Amino acid sequence: MWNGSTEQRAAIEEISKDLVTQLAPEELDLFGELAQDYFDDPKPLSKSKHSDDPLGFGIFEAMTIMTPVAMAMASTVLTFVTTEVIKSAKDESAAVIKKKIKALFNKADKQEADSPSLTKEQMEQVKKLAYKQATDFGMDAATAEKMSNALIGSLALNK
Repeated sequence: MWNGSTEQRAAIEEISKDLVTQLAPEELDLFGELAQDYFDDPKPLSKSKHSDDPLGFGIFEAMTIMTPVAMAMASTVLTFVTTEVIKSAKDESAAVIKKKIKALFNKADKQEADSPSLTKEQMEQVKKLAYKQATDFGMDAATAEKMSNALIGSLALNK
């Protein structure tokens, strides 16, 4: 239904861009390029790929770029939320399910759809998944916590 679809990609980009806007607005000029890089190869950026700097340090050694981390978090969380919505809406059409999923992340869509809310346990699972993705992509614990909280906050605020 959503795997690899244009709608799924757009949802991942929207969620990620919101996180980057909140937490790393300096990356917005590069967001499109970094998002494309993530979709081409959804793996953490390898510092060794960028080690051709003759002094041995540069932007990739100094910091972890937040956009691919946000993309990975959004992708993982979107997959989890999709699974949870499908479980709760087994008898509904694919179009209705897509609308409900979008409504979880977007206030405007929420008013159009009879949007399900995630339970406290589901929200905790979302946070754990988001945090794990962030740390797997090289974010330090404090930034991973900040990013996962921002993602949870965007879900909670869209109710």
